[in-house]
Amino acid sequence: MTRATAVLFVLALFASAPFLTADQPYLLHLLVLSCVLVIPAIGLNLMLGYAGLVSLGHMGFAGVGGYVAAVLMVDTGLNFWAALVAGSLAAGAAGALIGLICFRFRGHFFMIVTLAFGLMLHAVMNNWDEVTRGAAGFPGIPRPTPLNWGDTVISFGPMRHFYWLALALSVLMLGLQHLIVRSDLGRTLSAIRQDERLASARGVNVLAFKTLIFAIGSAVAGLGGVLHVSFLRVAAPSTFTMLESINTVLIVIIGGAGSQAGPVLGALLYVGLPEILRLANEWRLVIFGAMLVLITLYAPSGLAGLLRAATRRLRRNPNGGTRP
Repeated sequence: MTRATAVLFVLALFASAPFLTADQPYLLHLLVLSCVLVIPAIGLNLMLGYAGLVSLGHMGFAGVGGYVAAVLMVDTGLNFWAALVAGSLAAGAAGALIGLICFRFRGHFFMIVTLAFGLMLHAVMNNWDEVTRGAAGFPGIPRPTPLNWGDTVISFGPMRHFYWLALALSVLMLGLQHLIVRSDLGRTLSAIRQDERLASARGVNVLAFKTLIFAIGSAVAGLGGVLHVSFLRVAAPSTFTMLESINTVLIVIIGGAGSQAGPVLGALLYVGLPEILRLANEWRLVIFGAMLVLITLYAPSGLAGLLRAATRRLRRNPNGGTRP
């Protein structure tokens, strides 16, 4: 099976999920949550996996996108699609501005500063009652505006329709990630990650490229934030905490930082793990922490790396026997 055929098969499988889970709506709910988490993870993967920028405040930008869209939809009556664009652009602008400040620091100092800005963004969401409605949350966020094609009207009220929207946006962001990774921008980011000083010596404007990918990653997170608040019908500060930012880092690392499939694998495991093992939500972090240690020691490329290795082994020996 070629890679393109495998990708199409997986997409067809996910697209048919509403029919396969017709008698188990909770499974479809989990798949929607997985798509909602995949999108910010893609943004962080572009920053962490391809540029080496470890942001511990990433979900703060998802919160910026979600709250900007909430204010525009509820307080001004803007439709979902325009609010989706506005929220993403606002998160990208915030990422570019904060990135310019954070890039004055390196190493663990950079991570601490991103964490500080993430905490500041959460504090704004939690305490600016006049705009964000404070700790109680921002209720009344509508579902996406129906789409009209002639006599056909697609409403996103039903869960399966919202799932297809979330899946389509996730695939769109995966496509954006693929284009970036395969472009000159992706190769430049890889050079910066491997040796920033050498890249600068060869004429690369390191600050400009780091700011650009930080803005793109933040905008992608903002898009995920808009989708998240529309799905839950409420924007709550608890959705965009420091813990959620760290969870996103775990999703990317365990899935495979620097792998295009890594965010998908990590998000599916993160959402499905408590259901598979029938554990309380708190135990998910314990198991994820243990997995992080094991993956760091024995599989630095994450689940995506393990999958690639298994695929290569099967291609070399398709019958399952030992090679002579």
